[in-house]
Parts: sequence; C-alpha cells; structure tokens
Amino acid sequence: MTRHAAAACVFVAFAVAWTFPLVLDLSGQVPGTGPGDNLQFVWNFWWMRKALASGLDLYQTSFMFAPVGTSLTLHTLTPLPAFVAATLLAKLPVVMAMNVTILVSLFLNGFCAYLLAWRVTGDRGAAIIGGLTFGGSSYLAGHLHGHFNLTGAWTVPLFAMAALEAMKGRKAWAFAAGLVLAATAYTDYYYLIFEGVLGIVIVAAAFGDWSVTCQGRGSSARTRVTRAVAALTALAAIVIAAIVITGGVAFNAGGRTISIRGLFNPLQIFWLLAALWLWPKLRPRVSVVRADRPTSPVSIILIMSATMVAGAAPVISHAVSLMTSGGYVTQTYLWRNAPRGIDLATIAIGPPFHGLVGEYVRSVYARLGIDAIESSGWLGIIPIMLATVALTRSRQMPAVRQWTAIGLIFFIWALGSHLLVLGRNTGMILPATFLRYVPIVNNARIPGRAMVVVSLAMALLAAVGAKAWRPASGRRSLVFAGLALCLVVESLPAPFPVTSLSAPGFYETLRDRPEAGAVCELPLGLRDGFGERGSMSESVLYYQTIHARPIVGGYLSRLSASVLAFYANDPLLNGLLQLSESATTAESAPPTLANAGIAAERLKANGIAFVVLDRASASPRLIEYVEKVLPLALVETEGERSLYVVRSPAPER
Repeated sequence: MTRHAAAACVFVAFAVAWTFPLVLDLSGQVPGTGPGDNLQFVWNFWWMRKALASGLDLYQTSFMFAPVGTSLTLHTLTPLPAFVAATLLAKLPVVMAMNVTILVSLFLNGFCAYLLAWRVTGDRGAAIIGGLTFGGSSYLAGHLHGHFNLTGAWTVPLFAMAALEAMKGRKAWAFAAGLVLAATAYTDYYYLIFEGVLGIVIVAAAFGDWSVTCQGRGSSARTRVTRAVAALTALAAIVIAAIVITGGVAFNAGGRTISIRGLFNPLQIFWLLAALWLWPKLRPRVSVVRADRPTSPVSIILIMSATMVAGAAPVISHAVSLMTSGGYVTQTYLWRNAPRGIDLATIAIGPPFHGLVGEYVRSVYARLGIDAIESSGWLGIIPIMLATVALTRSRQMPAVRQWTAIGLIFFIWALGSHLLVLGRNTGMILPATFLRYVPIVNNARIPGRAMVVVSLAMALLAAVGAKAWRPASGRRSLVFAGLALCLVVESLPAPFPVTSLSAPGFYETLRDRPEAGAVCELPLGLRDGFGERGSMSESVLYYQTIHARPIVGGYLSRLSASVLAFYANDPLLNGLLQLSESATTAESAPPTLANAGIAAERLKANGIAFVVLDRASASPRLIEYVEKVLPLALVETEGERSLYVVRSPAPER
C-alpha cells in the first residue's frame, strides 16, 4: 500500500478542505445548517457508548420514548462508526469522536474510489481523478448537511472492487465482498440494498457479454396495431392540450359528475400509449454470449452471502424478531404520492452545494419546488466531459461498457416513480414505481439516493477518460495536476455550514441530581421519518448526552405504532402532546388535559422526575398548565428554559 501513500495524503487533505471550518472546533460544532438530523447522530454515538458501558442491548433502548422505550432496529443507528468512536476514540468527547469518524469516512470515500479506479485504469493520476469525482460528488455534499449515515459511502466502491475481483474466480475476494456487505449492514440500510443490486449486475455481467439490439418493424398485423395505438396516443395528446388551454371540463354522466381538469392521469395514459407504440417499432432484444469461466459464479455467490449473513447476524436477528412481532414499519404510498426522485433538469441547473454559487442554485431549486438534497442529480461539468471522452475513445473497453450500464440502471432508479422536469411531474411511469411491491427493498423509499452508485459510475468513467485524454509528453503530471485542481474547485462546498453546540448549564445540574427518573422536555414531540406528533427540538437529543437520563418523547428514523398508541392512551402525555402542537393557539378548542391529581399519578407511574420547559417555543396554554397544574418545584432557570423537579406527594396522615 506504500505506493498509494501519496494518493492517501491527497484524500486526507481533501476531506479537511471539503469540510472547512469543521476542523477548527471538532468538539463544539457539527456539519449542517442548524440543529436537525445531525444531532440525531450525536445521540447515536452517545447511545453506543452508553450501551457498551452498561451492557445494554444496542438495538433496544429505554432512554428514549420513556417509559416504554423502543426498538432501534429500523433506526439509522450507524453502529460501525459509532462503535469505532466508542472504542478506538473513547478518550475523545462524543461530538469530537463523531466528527473524526465523519472526516475518516470522507477520506475513505475518495480513497476507496481511487483504489477501484486504479484497478480499472492502472494509472494513479487517472485514479486520483476518479477518487476526487466520487469523494467530491454533489450527492455526498448534500447529505453531509445531516445525513451522516449516507456520507459513509466508501463501502460501495470497496464492495464493487471486491465483487469484481471475486468474479474472476478469487475466493478470498468473495470473502472480502461478504465482509464489506456485513460492514454496510452496520452503516446504512440504503447502501446495503444498493450493493445487493450492484452485486446482481456484476454477477450477471460475469455470465457473459450482454447486448441490446433493435430488430425494427415486424409483421403487417403488428403494423396495424401500431397505427391504432398511434391514433390513441394522438388523441391523448389532444386531450392534454385541451386541458392546458381550457383548464379542463366537468360533465354529468349517469348521475355522476366527472371532472377532467388535472394533467397527471392523462399524461400517464399518453406515456403508456407512446411506449406501446414505440416498442413494436424498435422490437428490442436482449442477448448474452456465455463466457467460459474457471470457477463457478455460484460458489462465489455462496461465499459472499454466507460471509455477509454471519457478519450481520445480530442486526438480521433483530430485524427478523421485529418483523415476526409485528413491529416492522414502512411507508405505504400510491403512484401519485410516491417519494420523489431526482429532477432531470438538475443535471444542468448547477451545483447546489458549491461554496460560491450553491446559495444561488438552491434559490432556483426552491422556486421550482425541488429538494436540493434528495432530488438533485448534479454530476459536475468536468466529470461529464471526462466521461464523454471515455465513451468516445474507449467505448470498447469492458469496464467502460459495464460501468455505463451500471450508471444507467441506477440513474433510472434515482429518477423515481415518475419523471420530474423543472419541478413538474411529467406523468411518465418509471420502473421505480414497482419497487414498492418488493419486500425489504421497499423500505429504501427515497429513490434519489441511488445517485451514490451513479456518482461512482461517473467516477470510473472520468478516470478512464482522464487516462485517455492526458498527453503522453513530459507535461503529463502538470496536466493532471491542473485537471485535479479544477475538479476540486468545481466541487468544493467550503466554507461548509456548521452548527455550534451549546447547552444551558443546568443540564449538568440535572446530571448530578440524586433523584432517579426520566426527563420530560416541553414542548413534547414524537417524531420519525414519516411525521411528527406534538413538537420537539432536535437540541433535546444533544442535551441528553449531557444529563444522560431517559427522555420522554424523541426522534428516530422509524417509530412503532405501539409507542404512538401508548402515548395516545396516557391522559397526561396525550394532553402534553396536544398542548405542544404548533397549531395550538389561544383561540383553538381546548385539549383534553389531566387534572392535578391524575397528572401527579401519571408522572409517578411513568417515572418522570424532571420537567424542562422552553418558554420560547411553548404555547401560553402549555406554560400555564406546567406552572399551575403540574406538581413541580423550580430548580433553575437559564434564558428561556427552566428546570423543574417533580414534587413528591405529601404523606398521608
């Protein structure tokens, strides 16, 4: 590995520069604009330390959503980096340890892509271009704002490298590929799914040389059918044009009012008819020429699968237990309200997270209603130029053909269920529509995240293009350095936004109080990736890492229905949630609240010993209820926050 030491130094410097000024205060700030998902990962790292130190089940916690607790199996827990932070980096503060793992992940993203590109090209300079392309992708820059599980994308190129080598008959690499899959299971669910699909594509390619040919026109009968479909397609286009011009119509038929005003359904019909018209004209045919292989791919697949299952056995067993107990949670949606994929126009709009022009580009996104993080498909100008060179000069190279196919497959996946252009749904149905019917895969619900594999494919093509484009003269090194510098300048998101962390001093007082029990932060909220009841500040998760007590409510990626039901059936907690709703105003209907006697009883039954009230975000009704109804004694006030201890009931005489 000493021959790659210089490249490793490049990617270390790149990770630091990319996140600057994070390195200036690793213990007092985290990446991201304001508190949000980034603090959820601070909690993850704290929980890993807590679980290891106390011998607790990592995938089941009673320190959130007290008093019932919850499973963490479907939560983006990131056990692998959190474990590293809790063991190798145990002497560092939690926030600093997390930031160090983020920097290491960013380094590994570029370096692992570099190693893969080097195996493809055999050229270190071109491989560095590939590593910078992947490590500096807009996809990673966007998710660095808080989705730290997705910034650890290094397992994707590492798995691709191991799987490609394994398909050459090298069983040691098959074992390595299985280990990477197992590591991914402890890093991110999406990447495990993507690597599984990527592995299927790599295995399929190993069976032979695949090709798609168009056979052209068919029989006269097919021609007549094609003409009929063409007429229906034209009719659908006329209907769409009429709706655009007139605003649509409404009429009565059989006593029912039929309204034709929206474009979504007519557009779907139009694209389906257009596909039916085009298919018989092209008559595409997929063929494969079988390859002679010294080792059966089946044995390679078995080694990879067995290694992965053995390595990921703990998380798999928890997942199976959750599914059999009915606690498995996934989003249900129909075609119309499926999660959006990337917007096709974002390929050309510009880099949404660039340090200089990103703010302007994001304003364009906002005007078009495009999510800059989950719906951006920006790949970069220089990578696209280099990939074009690869496709024109080296298109017969097997790696170019293979990674072009991989990039196209995942790009179509990333587009989502319907094609979006400039924030508008064109109604064109895409293959991702049907993934909701595939178990396990359907929980990877955000299609735009497939761009991570598209970015890797672009990196490989850019590396091949850089090798083909660089001159053979003595100026090779100078040309490479200039190309790498341009690539860095084009992708650099620095100065990267960071969130400074601070907490009222009374949380240390709370940590040292002798009373045992949970903390109820008000306003109170229950939140997961599908929605929120009540209202909670993400800062509560950071505060818990200081006072180290169980908290009422919380924020996880997935929350089981049983937790929601418990809170809804508890008269005190349900009332506090109602008072915490952002829509609660002085004029709204009064919520059902527990009286002083019931409130005192439920505080004791739920093991709540302390209440923290944030007056800056609490409604007047909530403040009044806390101060006049709940049996509390004020401990300390700092700014807008007050710490209360629950008063013990007077002894009966």
